[in-house]
Amino acid sequence: MPTPLLDYYRELQLREGLEPTDLIAEWENAAVDEISADFRAAMERSQITQQAVPIRPGSSNQSIGNQVADFFTLQFPASLAEHVIRACPGAGYPDKILVRRRDQKAYPLELKATSGWNAADSNRRVLTSSSRKLRQQFRAPVNHLLATIIYVQKGNDWFIASLRLDFVGPNTLVNIRLEASVSHQLLAQATHPSITIQ
Repeated sequence: MPTPLLDYYRELQLREGLEPTDLIAEWENAAVDEISADFRAAMERSQITQQAVPIRPGSSNQSIGNQVADFFTLQFPASLAEHVIRACPGAGYPDKILVRRRDQKAYPLELKATSGWNAADSNRRVLTSSSRKLRQQFRAPVNHLLATIIYVQKGNDWFIASLRLDFVGPNTLVNIRLEASVSHQLLAQATHPSITIQ
């Protein structure tokens, strides 16, 4: 059942044994306009939609998406005038940080790549599973940006067709998938029966 992202972050922090803090905030219209304008101008300056993306022969669909995202990350950021895209250290969400040059305001930035936009597509696109990195890297108010690189194949070549920016907010609906995992350590400490056969 879809849940507002604000509720997810509250529940997540409680499950992590943490005092909930605001990890997502509404976007100010001025920031949305500023980022949109900078990205739109950078798309024109970079001419990234005119460049063929080098794809390794025999690549799977997932690998093609990763290669497109890597190409975008290498080619596009230098064309931004008002912002900088940096790696966000550590595992998990977000992969990148969008930093506004004038005041160093940092936004969690997640890049995804897909071979076409279909508003009816319900395939999962994982955003976040832990609050640790957000709590370490960002201060409230935290505004999240999801950038979807849409690519197409023309003949034997691949091209970036467009870029969709989603200014994710507290009321953005998300699907929550509760998962359980084990480790060698947990299995070694477990009280259930186990055997090792050599």
